[in-house]
Amino acid sequence: MNKQNCGELMDKLKKVQNLNVDFNVKAEKVLLLDTSRDWGEEETTLIAEMGKVEEEIDRLILELDKIIFETTVTATYNRKDENHVEMSEIITIDFEKKLEYSVNFYRNHNIDLPENFRDIMTDIWNRNIDVFQKTIEEQGFDEILLIPGNVSVPDVHNKMSKGYFATSKGGWFDEGGSFEGVIEKTTKPRIILIHKNNAQNLYDRPGLEKTLEKNADSFINSGQTLTLIDYLIYQRQYFEETGKHLDESSRAWIPGSTVKNLGGGFGVVDVGWDGDRLYVDADDPSGSVLGFGCRLSRCLT
Repeated sequence: MNKQNCGELMDKLKKVQNLNVDFNVKAEKVLLLDTSRDWGEEETTLIAEMGKVEEEIDRLILELDKIIFETTVTATYNRKDENHVEMSEIITIDFEKKLEYSVNFYRNHNIDLPENFRDIMTDIWNRNIDVFQKTIEEQGFDEILLIPGNVSVPDVHNKMSKGYFATSKGGWFDEGGSFEGVIEKTTKPRIILIHKNNAQNLYDRPGLEKTLEKNADSFINSGQTLTLIDYLIYQRQYFEETGKHLDESSRAWIPGSTVKNLGGGFGVVDVGWDGDRLYVDADDPSGSVLGFGCRLSRCLT
């Protein structure tokens, strides 16, 4: 924190302290009011003043949070282009901007958020900001997803596919219980680091192209946990922002989601865009399939 920020921090702390004293003085007066009779203008004015002081304290505390906690991460990702030439990419993630976007996105799609959603996401961000920085530098993630906890797979699917043609489902996925039968690796609130630029299809981005033709077990064993809920939310956001659909010419394993196999064991969910609709299936995690890869990610809770 630089000197300017420290000075600003101290000024705001003093204001909060003074306002808190003012609030307590007014609160003591309110406690002495006679509640057995109707209050007049003096009493109602006092209550209104308390409310304004409280709002100002809350506003200053939010500003203090922005000074104390970093709301953006900027990292340099060094990689090779398609001609194997070394190049550097500067990536900036703006948490506050994404948080505001996410709240509006869920509201527009009628997905209920807990009242403390902002607090939950801010806590995850603040506790893991060094991890975000390091992971972006190492893997070039350029997007974050803010995912609420304990949402239903069928409900998210219905709302994230609204306006599309009916989702096409493969036999294994359907027999394994369809969306109602999906078992997710995590249901906790989380922030997901993922790739967006040059990543409509897996082969569009060198780092994702390397995942093609590998089986789902390899991604599960390496700690990949992207869930179907994560993907459904991401594909909708991607479409609304770009007008294009993810995985039109490739298929992505979803290592954080499985369905039962009627013959025993489980199948790992895989997804893509099939002409004019979502396509969802499940397949043997030990088998590699032509055109199948994985949207690499990092999940923080």
